Amino acid sequence: MKKSIAWYTTIFVIFCGTTLLWGQQETRVSGTPVGSGIEPKFVEYVSSGNYFKCSIPADWSVDEPGFGLSEEEKKVYGVTLFGPRSRSPVSPVISIHYYAPGNLLHKTIDMFVRLHSEPVFGEASKGESFDRVRQIEIAGRKAKTFARVIVHYIEETLHPRSVSKFEKFVVIPAREDVGFYVLKLSIPVEIKEQCRVVFERSVKSFLPER
Repeated sequence: MKKSIAWYTTIFVIFCGTTLLWGQQETRVSGTPVGSGIEPKFVEYVSSGNYFKCSIPADWSVDEPGFGLSEEEKKVYGVTLFGPRSRSPVSPVISIHYYAPGNLLHKTIDMFVRLHSEPVFGEASKGESFDRVRQIEIAGRKAKTFARVIVHYIEETLHPRSVSKFEKFVVIPAREDVGFYVLKLSIPVEIKEQCRVVFERSVKSFLPER
């Protein structure tokens, strides 16, 4: 199906934001080392605006952007967490957000799912894979989950290094069609099993307030 200019513009904006985020990841080292066998501690997190609450790993670093639009301006509320690095040049990331109606990133829940669950140009590139979207239940609501493996280049050089990332998404509708929630895990493939345990605990504790 032919995609509109707006579709590719959205992809470009997300690509730029993701590139910036992964540039930050290369310098984040904190918390209990992945695979150490030490059970991480969790604390309760409540989003600004009280849109949701959940448990998050206590020793993961909270991303606090020093520039850009505020949550109110973007109409996207939540938290991004950077976990401890293993041998990978990038850190694991958990992000949990509420996308309010009129937000600047994704107009609808269906658009978000489509954009992230399918290859950008209709066919997966070498080293990438996309699982099917599945129906699940979170906090008594029907939700969707899917996973993918993508290749991310971490250097802007002629022969850049690349990292294979495993990403898992849990997408939950808000009541009465007033936005939606996204819980996302983004980690180097080689440590996905260790970090999935941490992510699943946050997912199980998630309580939407809209």
